[in-house]
Amino acid sequence: MKAAGMGALALCMAGAAAQSETVIRFAHMNGQTHFVHSEALALAERVHERSGGEVRIEVFPSGQLGESSQIVEQMSFGADLMGQVQAGNLADYLPDFSILVYPFMYGGIGDVERLVGSDLVAGLNEGVLQSNLRVMCYLHYGTRDLYTRNREVRGPADSKDMSIRVQPVTIYTQMVEQVMGGAPTPIPWPEVYSALAQGVIDAAEAPPLSILDQRHYEHARYLIQTNHIQDIVPLVISASQFDALSPASQEVLQTETAAACAAMSAASIASYETGIEELRANGMTIIADVDRAAFAERAGLIAASFPEWTPGLYDRARAILDAE
Repeated sequence: MKAAGMGALALCMAGAAAQSETVIRFAHMNGQTHFVHSEALALAERVHERSGGEVRIEVFPSGQLGESSQIVEQMSFGADLMGQVQAGNLADYLPDFSILVYPFMYGGIGDVERLVGSDLVAGLNEGVLQSNLRVMCYLHYGTRDLYTRNREVRGPADSKDMSIRVQPVTIYTQMVEQVMGGAPTPIPWPEVYSALAQGVIDAAEAPPLSILDQRHYEHARYLIQTNHIQDIVPLVISASQFDALSPASQEVLQTETAAACAAMSAASIASYETGIEELRANGMTIIADVDRAAFAERAGLIAASFPEWTPGLYDRARAILDAE
């Protein structure tokens, strides 16, 4: 009887240990060949091992759990989610987040690092906690370029009146309207391939690796090196889910997500030129002689479209980037 009792106790303890495991679903929009997916899988493995099995991350690629905006909304309600989303998605909860992807603002990767490490961005991270959203880290997702089905573009006059797919985020729609002179057309990312194939849109914009990942080169003839946005994207988790973890597992998750963001950023930066060459090899014509100055001059108009921003936000960001 005593042995049986001890056995039952062992089973109960094993059951309790199993129940203590926390499952977090990692959502992203990329395909399984994209660096975000491979690094997310590596993150899941490291976190499970280092947390002693307390935290298990399951990775869902290709928008399986919904668009980025839907993922962020679910996280704000406390869902067991984390993911690579868009800065513009967080702007729905704290408008100042849009400044991170202001078109034609960055001179290079050094500028990106300077802004992300600033007190301005630390304040954004703190502010969005009120919406139950915790930014774990930021990654450089890519340098975004315009690509078209059949139109050569070298300046704003060439992109006028084009139907351009963008994320359903104000700063992107304003960029298309005011900088490129086109018609912003929000379409879910998984549907862009068919939209290009059927001529529903004339163009889209994304980093080269994302174009490769989705095989958009099959229906887009030109890639225009506008370099219009250095895409800083946050890796976000539901704050209540994070707070429910043990302090030790919180530290593991914070450390390992930072490492994942660093690895994703390195892969992103390395992938730009190789991505361009792969697109060329797949039949796209690469247009490098772009009048970026003409586009950049028009980009100054965008700030006026954000009366909800904290006064002086754009000037404060510019001062950080211009500081020696």
